[in-house]
Amino acid sequence: MKKAIYQTKSDIIYEEIKNDIINGKYEPNERIIISEVARQFGASDIPVREAMRQLESDGLIQSKPYVGAVVTNFDQDDIRKIYQIRTVLEGMAARMAVKNIGQSHLKKLNSLIAKMRRACQSENYGLLSNLNRDFHEVIYSASGNEYLKGTIFALWNMSVRARAIFTFVSNRALEAVEEHEKILGAIEIKNGVLTEKLIIRHMTSHLKALKLYFEQQEKK
Repeated sequence: MKKAIYQTKSDIIYEEIKNDIINGKYEPNERIIISEVARQFGASDIPVREAMRQLESDGLIQSKPYVGAVVTNFDQDDIRKIYQIRTVLEGMAARMAVKNIGQSHLKKLNSLIAKMRRACQSENYGLLSNLNRDFHEVIYSASGNEYLKGTIFALWNMSVRARAIFTFVSNRALEAVEEHEKILGAIEIKNGVLTEKLIIRHMTSHLKALKLYFEQQEKK
């Protein structure tokens, strides 16, 4: 029974810290002190450590000797390599999905875009990031290839820290929503080739925004 309670608490702590990292509340290389997190959530160290293990598995934090848990910094070369693979696979998955997408999918995608716009207006970039993932997941799930989808989201998890780009690069959030609208438009007219091109363009724009972020960081 206690284990179930701890797991529930761990999930809450994990989601809160993950969103704080994505929203930029924690800076890259900033320490996250277990005792302080436990006090903040009124929990023992156990669920906090469980949450930390999940965050480390996601690549959001790193454990450093004599320091403890710190927020992972962007590694430009690693992100670039991951995006090279993601761009090809996600374009392929989107093209394959178009023929399988029906009215229920379109309704869901339209709803997600509306929620994204509201998240932009309220500058809730953690929510926007989650909605962004949901949007892509609806599309890639319709590809009919669970191995392709699984590979894509394994790569997403490896580059999850890059989701914070909505916070760090101005205007990228709104640009991304507008790109999603164009992707949805191509899906609605059942144009798989155009959908693939727009996904690739979307990924390329995101990578350019990340490059801009890296350049800004180097100047500091």
